[in-house]
Amino acid sequence: MSELSAVRSALDRIRAEEHVRDVALISREGMFVMGNTPESTHRETFSTMCAVIAGAGQTITNEMKDRMERIKVMMGENDLVLIGAGPRYLIAVTVDRGMDDGRLVQEVRSVVENIENVL
Repeated sequence: MSELSAVRSALDRIRAEEHVRDVALISREGMFVMGNTPESTHRETFSTMCAVIAGAGQTITNEMKDRMERIKVMMGENDLVLIGAGPRYLIAVTVDRGMDDGRLVQEVRSVVENIENVL
């Protein structure tokens, strides 16, 4: 399996979870790498803003001398969950309100190591 198809497969595994709408791999600098972003968004803007949100969260977490597990942006019908995938990447997952956060984090963490090893 090629490196990119291994990452794509990992993202597809997350996307297959019930209540997951979209999942994207984004660099911490804000560049879209692969996956899907919500149809109503511009992929580049979505990726950049996810990186900005994650950077702000990391800054306040560092100030508080704590560890950031995830960032959740709660919207009307959907939520955006940002989870670190190593030092260079983020996984952005759009879910509906029925998603269990703990299960989502567990599923993402299970594929992050594969992504880190490939990229």
